[in-house]
Amino acid sequence: MGSREQIIKLINHYGFTIDTGDLHGFSGLFEHAQWIMEGTQPIETEAQWAQARDLVILYEDGTPRTKHLTSNIDLEIDEEAGRAQSQSYVTVLQQTDELPLQVIFSGHYFDEFERVEGHWRFTKRHIRHPLVGNMSAHLKSVEAIIPAS
Repeated sequence: MGSREQIIKLINHYGFTIDTGDLHGFSGLFEHAQWIMEGTQPIETEAQWAQARDLVILYEDGTPRTKHLTSNIDLEIDEEAGRAQSQSYVTVLQQTDELPLQVIFSGHYFDEFERVEGHWRFTKRHIRHPLVGNMSAHLKSVEAIIPAS
């Protein structure tokens, strides 16, 4: 699998881990990286990740009942330097027993990657220009992750 395919798989894995309720897998993607929501401090340490994971509401099926859709991926790879960057859009859908299917979040991902021992990994995900819908069924405290506008 080439670099482009590996990085796209990594970008997709982000959504798959959250949407299946694998919050440790989700935070593990950023073991060597920063995760930043525009207007907040970076999440970098295990203690910060534990707090962030605890904010996500999981339902009886073990998932947050969300689907993260990543689109418009623009990827630039520097094979020689083992570095890459991308930007893409994210749209998050959610449906619960109480709420109909709806868009709860949209934003713009700015990602950076590095290749270590032949494997690509995140070094940064910066989420910018958030459009926030009703996230009350997704996060216990929306303000802890997404600053009020």
